Amino acid sequence: MEFSWTIAVVALMVNWFVMGLMFLLQQCDKNMPERHSIIPGTRQKFLHFQDFWTMTWGDAVGVGLIQIAFWHLAYSSFNTLLWPGYGLAVFAFMVQFARMCLSENHKPDMGFPDIGEISNIGKLHLFYYGMSMAAGLSCVIAIVTGHLRGIPLWIGLAGGVAYLLCFVLEIKSGNFDPLKLEDEPAVEPNPISMTPCESCSRRENCPGPC
Repeated sequence: MEFSWTIAVVALMVNWFVMGLMFLLQQCDKNMPERHSIIPGTRQKFLHFQDFWTMTWGDAVGVGLIQIAFWHLAYSSFNTLLWPGYGLAVFAFMVQFARMCLSENHKPDMGFPDIGEISNIGKLHLFYYGMSMAAGLSCVIAIVTGHLRGIPLWIGLAGGVAYLLCFVLEIKSGNFDPLKLEDEPAVEPNPISMTPCESCSRRENCPGPC
């Protein structure tokens, strides 16, 4: 498979443009909780776009390289019959990601700022996630079938390794931890409701009933 600098540069530029647009949507959202503010009812921090390994280095480098490999594959091997399959994969990955992030145990972040709620950046990232995962799946299938070869093959593999590394770092950093609601704080005992002996200052060396 012949490598094309034009495909590589365009794929990277489009990928980085979408990343920049997501960041802009986050910064323009006036209802977005502040970065690293405490999520109500927890001790967990509210994370923004720039806090995630996968959304920064993972998308910029990993997904960018995977997109280069994918568009080489699409340009050289895809026909009209394969695009519907790609579109179906995009939709399936979007549904899977939305169900996961809209669940009750998902820790709120800039894409899904509250349980069952999705922001503008979340909507764009949902589509971006579906396309990226479908591109990655297409590359894996093409590697197995021998349709992805040469320099694009190694670029795609490098992108996959880079993204997996960022995914591991997310897990180790706790960014992907589920929502952890704190137990209700202990209530201080009310002296009025105590018996005389419980409220007495001499109760530890009590000589007997008052």
